[in-house]
Amino acid sequence: MLKTEQGKIIMDGAWAQYDEAIALLDQGNLREAAGKAWCAVRQAADALLLERTGQETTEIWETSTALDWLVLDDASLSSLETRYTVALVFLYGDCYIENNCEPEDYHAELIRETADFIRDAERLA
Repeated sequence: MLKTEQGKIIMDGAWAQYDEAIALLDQGNLREAAGKAWCAVRQAADALLLERTGQETTEIWETSTALDWLVLDDASLSSLETRYTVALVFLYGDCYIENNCEPEDYHAELIRETADFIRDAERLA
């Protein structure tokens, strides 16, 4: 569980982004849902990093690099790092930025799986 107040605030933000992603997905707005799901993943990763390192990240590359370093110290984070990268590439890059959300079922499933990522980040923090 999260120990710092700031970590809790960031993780609560991740859950709020996830809820928005699911609402958008239910409305059929896959692109915007992917963007919200990516934000949820990013916030959950940032909360994990804050809890583990005491450092806040502000840029995507900082979060990615910090996760890489953490995995070197703790292999139990490997799956989380992989799922973070999948969300970065497919939800944020392809679907949200490039507006290429095909296949739609695949992207919708990634959006739904964001909840698992957040739960795992909370547990591993």
